[in-house]
Amino acid sequence: MSEDARRETRGRLRTLGGPLAAFGLLLVLIGAVALWVGTNAHRLITGETATVRTLERCAEGVGTAPAGSCGSEWVFPDGSTGHGEIKNPPVAVGDRIFAGDDWAYSSTAPLHRAVWLPGALLCLLVLGAIALAIGYRIDTRRARAAPPPTAPPQPTRHQPPGPGPTA
Repeated sequence: MSEDARRETRGRLRTLGGPLAAFGLLLVLIGAVALWVGTNAHRLITGETATVRTLERCAEGVGTAPAGSCGSEWVFPDGSTGHGEIKNPPVAVGDRIFAGDDWAYSSTAPLHRAVWLPGALLCLLVLGAIALAIGYRIDTRRARAAPPPTAPPQPTRHQPPGPGPTA
């Protein structure tokens, strides 16, 4: 490979560096949001209604917020039990909750918020990535198709009126 070809390749890589870094960061963000949404969606799909059997302890909330979670045991309609933290209390023994084997929420509302709001953000991120890719593609095609810029016209020198050249 000649030195000119190497320089041209390095120049192209520098030019692509910014868009590729932005696109890579966008993909990482999309993956993180998808993982968050997927985990909560799985809970929303697989969870079921249960009844609180015991309450062990409730963690104090931060500042003026209510308690964040309570250790508990619950029983499902089929008689099986689960235990763990109940998110978004207050709950009392005998209350109906939405739970899995080792997780529970006082209702399905926090799970719906954790699925639908980030899900909408995920859709916006994917659409943004597509728009960036299409815009980049259009810009590179225009740059290749455009004729090279022409030099600006040189101003004509102004000759003061006079007798002209002398011989």
